[in-house]
Amino acid sequence: MSNHSVSGCPPSLALELFQPKPNIFYGLDAAAHLAGVSRRSLLLYCRAGLIRPLFQPPYGVMEFTEETIYIVRRIERLRMVHRLDMTIIKTLLDLLDEVERLRTELRFLRAF
Repeated sequence: MSNHSVSGCPPSLALELFQPKPNIFYGLDAAAHLAGVSRRSLLLYCRAGLIRPLFQPPYGVMEFTEETIYIVRRIERLRMVHRLDMTIIKTLLDLLDEVERLRTELRFLRAF
């Protein structure tokens, strides 16, 4: 990983550049490692509804996308740097999803 940091943040709390490979799925251990969190944290975020793993048949193995890893890194930053709790983070992520949905709808409507 690189030593890039966000100004004003201690290097240990700054987001590092992450270049995942597109269309690749990561297992629980690999996703936790890439996101810089423990397996337990990843499972807690799943339980809280902050992230959604993919379940691969036939055994229901949890796998995560590069987008999920990015979201986990973002969650960690919100928790550590801004001291937000999980409820506020969930609300914030839901609002950001809604804003993106509305932007998409607006782009669609402007196309006509």
